[in-house]
Amino acid sequence: MAGQISFGSDYANAGAGRIRDGRAYAEGVLYRVSGTTVSRPKANNPLESGSAAANAWDAGWDLAEANKGGTIDSADLGSLAPVGTILA
Repeated sequence: MAGQISFGSDYANAGAGRIRDGRAYAEGVLYRVSGTTVSRPKANNPLESGSAAANAWDAGWDLAEANKGGTIDSADLGSLAPVGTILA
């Protein structure tokens, strides 16, 4: 549908008003997959605590964490490119 972008399961079909949330979701996924749970902790979320963007970042991090040792289904990634195997 025009004007909508898919960011994955929780942020699918985000309209223009939610692009920041979708970006934060992707950043959370990419941050977590770029290292191990210990080297890339969820506590390092750089966004304002309690904001919609911070919640989206956390959701992305959680998705990657839940799939450590494997890969993330492309349906959950939405517009984000495949990320490969996630380190434990």
